[in-house]
Amino acid sequence: MTVSYFAQLQNNPGWFAINVLVPVLLPFAVITAVATATGGWRTFVLMLKKSVDSGQLFWVVIGMPAASGYEAFSAYNRHPELGEFIAWTLGWCVVGAVFSSIFIAINASRSLQQEPVRPIIVWISILMTLTLSCYYPFVHFIVL
Repeated sequence: MTVSYFAQLQNNPGWFAINVLVPVLLPFAVITAVATATGGWRTFVLMLKKSVDSGQLFWVVIGMPAASGYEAFSAYNRHPELGEFIAWTLGWCVVGAVFSSIFIAINASRSLQQEPVRPIIVWISILMTLTLSCYYPFVHFIVL
């Protein structure tokens, strides 16, 4: 199954680029361009830290479970034998999106009170982004 997963990624680079790489990496590419044009390496590091430090990756995380949930929901008619798995996939997608929304609200509240974001929140956003960057293609290519 792992070989098939990587084979699908290799055979569909356009889908992977548009649905995973663009939402995850394009903001960092723009930060790189802006920082290079305005202030160089030091500005880049500060902008990169600030963009991840405030939990901005949770916005990316919300989009991926929404897309995975859509893929699972639309596949139900084609694969009714996977009904239980599709139900679990939809459930986990909802849970992931809700938790990401909660983290966004917590970060916004802390930001309004001018409190720093806890480092664990930043690491959770990075971990969730990396996990969903693998999970979304898995649902799209392998399962459904």
